[in-house]
This record gives sequence, C-alpha cells and structure tokens, in this order.
Amino acid sequence: MTKIFLIIIAATALFLTGCQNPVAPTETPLAAEASTAPDEIRLTAAQVSRAGIETGSFSARALSETLSATAELVVGKEHSAIVSAFADGAVSELRVSLNQTVQRGAVVAMMRKPDLLDLQQQYLENKNQLAFLQTEFERYQALSKADATASKNSQRAESELRAAQTTGKVLAAKLRQYQINPDRLDADHLKTELPLIAPVSGTVTRIHASAGTALAPGTPVCEIVDFSQLHPVIFVFEQDIFRVQNGQKVWLNFPAEPSKAFTAKVYNIERTVDADRKAVRVHARFDATPPANWIAGAYVDARIELSGNAPATALPKEAIIREGEADYIFIEVKTSATETIFRKVKVRSGATDGTFTAVTPETTLPANAKIALKGAYYISAQGAGIEVEE
Repeated sequence: MTKIFLIIIAATALFLTGCQNPVAPTETPLAAEASTAPDEIRLTAAQVSRAGIETGSFSARALSETLSATAELVVGKEHSAIVSAFADGAVSELRVSLNQTVQRGAVVAMMRKPDLLDLQQQYLENKNQLAFLQTEFERYQALSKADATASKNSQRAESELRAAQTTGKVLAAKLRQYQINPDRLDADHLKTELPLIAPVSGTVTRIHASAGTALAPGTPVCEIVDFSQLHPVIFVFEQDIFRVQNGQKVWLNFPAEPSKAFTAKVYNIERTVDADRKAVRVHARFDATPPANWIAGAYVDARIELSGNAPATALPKEAIIREGEADYIFIEVKTSATETIFRKVKVRSGATDGTFTAVTPETTLPANAKIALKGAYYISAQGAGIEVEE
C-alpha cells in the first residue's frame, strides 16, 4: 500500500513539472518573396551574369520589307537557237565544238546537197533566155506599127518575156534561201555545199550531228545559248503576287554561299500560274553581267524588296522571341544587386536586313526603357520553366 502511494506521488510531481515547462511548438517560416505579375520574369544577379544578358534601346536603321522566295536561273527561248537543216543533204564539215563561243552569222557546219546544181542550172538557163526574149520583144514591137501579123508576134513575145522574168525571180528567191547570191552566180562558180549559220551569239551547248550525218529538213545539228542573257525567274505564291511590281530590287544568293549576294530588278511578271509550282513566274534582270561559270537551271534563294529603305526603329534579331503566332521582347522593369525583373512586351515585326529587324511595340513603353538585346531566349525559357544550359 505504501509503494502504490509513493508511485502516485511521483507521477503527480512529473505532471506538475511538465506543466511548468511546456515545449515550444515548431514554427513554419513564411515566404519572403514578393509576388510577380504573369508577364514578369524574375532572374537572380547570378543568372543574368551567366546568361550574358545585355540591355539597350532601339536603333534607327534603314530597312526594307522583303519577300522570300525561290528562283531558278534561266535563259529565255528568244536568246537560244537550234541550228537545223533547211533542206535534205549530208553534213560535209562541222566547224564548232562543244562549249565553243560563236557569233551570230558564223558558219557552224557545211551541208552537201548535190541536187543544188539543178536549181542553179535552171536559173542560169532562164537568165540567158531572158536576154533573147527581150531582144525578140523589142524587134516585134518595132514591126507591129506597120504589120498586123507582127503585132500578134509582139504580144506573144511580151507574154513569153514576162513569164521568163517571173520564173527568174522565183529561182533567184530559192537560191537566196540556200545562201546563194544570184547576182554573183555564173557557170564558173556553182555550189554543191550550203552553210548552216548561227542565228544568235552564244555558246554551243549540244551537238546532234557529225560529219557524214544524213539530214532531212528540220534535223537539228547543234544548239546555241546566249548565257549573257541568263536571268532569275522567281516563283511567287498567288497570295503575295499583288505585292510585287516591276522595278523592285531583288537580292539573290546561292544556298552554298549565303553571305555573297547579287542584285537584280524585276522587269516582267507573268499573267498565268505555273501549273507545276502553283506559283507565278516573276522575271528579273541582273544589275551586272553574271559570271561566265553560272549555269542555267541552277536554283538560288531570292528576297524581293517590297518597300524602300525607310528609317525604322529596329532591334537585333536575337532580341525578338517568337512564341506561338506572336513576337515579343523583354524590357527591364526593376533591378537590384540581387535580382532583375523583366517584363514581356508584344511587338509587331517588320522589315529586316538579316541582322536587325524593325519592331513596333503594341503598347507604349516607358521612356528610356531598357530592352534585353542579348539573352532574350534565356529569359523566355526561364519564364516558361524550361531549364537552359548556361
């Protein structure tokens, strides 16, 4: 009984002691950061430094709006030719070689045509007959004044003379078709070969015949292309064609050399849509003669200037971020030794020269606003919660 009483006393003492020294409850610290607006992004000073973020303001740049398209180098059919046989015969001599430059009027080949002698014989015989008929006509005309019979003979002589003259003119025209001058033709200068003439100046791009090849009328012998008339044909989609007009400047470069650009001017816009490309063909002419090593059929990148070089407020391309269907920039709202706050601003992009782009903010910016010129992508990624390797 005594033990039980002592235990109760000890428990009571412990209880009273605990009441006098209660254990303090654990406290949960409250967040110290201030709330950030939805369009604002908070970066620490360390993040700003590691990302290389630089701020600045707009630049005044002379920019023009351009339309990008693909183009092909071509030579118009009016500056190329196929030299072909205009009569039957055979090639007796080929005077050109592949890639050779020829001038308009040069002889590219000789064609043998033995039956050409018959035409020349007919012409010379008719020419001799004309002299006799002319004498007969004049004699009968003199006699016709005194003799009725002589008058009939005079009429017949005149008819034969007129017929011979017509025949002579027809034969002379045929000879000229074969490049034979009838005024210089005589029995000592008969021809059995015909020259095939280059109708345009240019480069021989293809040879279809060789010495001894039998030719029929229209058989091709060689092809000539004037590469000095090489020009770009730009393929513009229907929805953009109304923005293109003659006289606009075009910048062109080969995909393998994007840094080297050539200039041209639009001079002709076709009125139909190319069925294969579903685009309108726009012709331009180079400002300078194209290099000799350029080839027809090569593809190039083209940019058509749609407006003049008007001064515009511009930013480096890397300062503009594309999110969805809109463009944005970031301006500095507040900065301290520990952090910087940026705000996202929606803008409209305009003309570009490949390095700077004209932009127009959709809202009024504060005076002397500091714009993130470098590191905009990093700011955008942090705002979206994307981890970026710095």
